[in-house]
Formats: sequence, structure tokens, C-alpha cells
Amino acid sequence: QKRRSGGARERLRELRERMVKVAIITTSWEDLGGTGKKTGLWYEELAAPFFYFTDKGYDVVVASIKGGNPPIDAGSLSGDFVKPECCQKALKDEAFNAALKSTIPVADLKSSELDAVYLVGGHGCCWDFVGTAALNDLVSSVASETSKVVGATCHGVFGLFEATSSGGEPLVKGKKVTGFSNTEEAAVQLTDAVPYTPEDKLRELGGVYEKGGDWGPFAVVDGRLVTGQNPASSTLVAEKMAELF
Repeated sequence: QKRRSGGARERLRELRERMVKVAIITTSWEDLGGTGKKTGLWYEELAAPFFYFTDKGYDVVVASIKGGNPPIDAGSLSGDFVKPECCQKALKDEAFNAALKSTIPVADLKSSELDAVYLVGGHGCCWDFVGTAALNDLVSSVASETSKVVGATCHGVFGLFEATSSGGEPLVKGKKVTGFSNTEEAAVQLTDAVPYTPEDKLRELGGVYEKGGDWGPFAVVDGRLVTGQNPASSTLVAEKMAELF
């Protein structure tokens, strides 16, 4: 009897995993503040969750603030940054590239149809992950449901800054969180280019900021909110999100 019930539980879990729908959301912004340089999404931070979730059998939709083909930070396609296995796979994968080139506008996403959102980083998020009501409302709505999960990595945490809890407080208030650290921002010499750093803003909003070593994988889970520190944390965030389904 135990063996049969165990098998039934496993089949139910497999069915549940096949039914999970995740929206991976990217920036549509390409100007790096007043520097005259270009930015966008960070490639690994999209590729890692895309393949982790699709390999799990989840229904994955890639969206961006404006829809269409979002800008990619050229730095994330160069040198060691594009060496991770997920990035190399993404460069050649037809399904990934089709999804990337035709992202859905975030305003077209419905929280009722999603089990989770994953907010991709890249410095473009510093400008359009705030001030976009459709994103703020979506994240707030998903976070309000006890069965759903919100994840963000690196500068993707900008998508949490204007989201609120059901009580109207900042979503991150009192929660253990992480995001691109001040020391990492200083290392890439962009502290003065961004409106504010992820670490400073998370603290300002009442988040309990934690960090690991610079550039290494580090993720924090608080309830059903999962945050990652940097690009190397992208897969770890996806893994920890999956554990909550």
C-alpha cells in the first residue's frame, strides 16, 4: 500500500511540475544612464533560468517591459561572461532565440495564469523595472498568493522595489534579500551611473540585506521570495524557486 501511495504522490508531483508556468521577465532599456554607453539584459541571467525551467518541463514564457526583441548588454556576450554552459547552449538553441526575439509585453501577462515570475538582471533594469505599473502590479499580485513564487537576480531586484505586500508595505520590508552588492557595483565602476545601487535600495526599503563573496553564487530564500546576488547566482535562484513548487 505504501509503495502504491508513494507512486501516486510521485505521479502527482510530476503532473504538477508539467503544469508549472513561469514568466521570465527582462528589461527593454538600452541606455546606461548618462554615460553614452549601451546596456540591456544580462545574457546568463536569462539563459540560466530558461534552460533550468524548460528542462524541468515547465511552461516558460519570456517577457520584457515593452515586448519584442530586448537589448542585450554586449559585455555579457564577451569573454568569460559568455562561457557558462547555459550561455553557449543559448547561442545555438532555436527555441531560446525564438523566445528572446519575440518577448511578450509584460502588460500582457496575467498573474492568474502564472505560478512564478523570474526577474532577469542587467543594468537596463535600473531604469524600466521601476516606474512600470504593469510590472509592479504583476509582481505584487504573484507575491500575494501563497502558492506562487517570485524570484530575482542581480539588478533584477529593481523589479521588487515598487512592489507591495497585501498590506501595502514594500514587498521586501523585513525580508531576507540579496542583490548586486555595492562592492560589485564599484568593481564594474557603475556606482555613479545607476540611480541607486541594489544593496542600498533594498536596505532603504527595510530589506534584511545579505551577501556572499563577490561574483560567487549566492541566493537567499525568505518565504516564497528568492533573490540572487549576481549573474553567477542565476541558476541557483531557479533551483531554489523550483524547490518551492
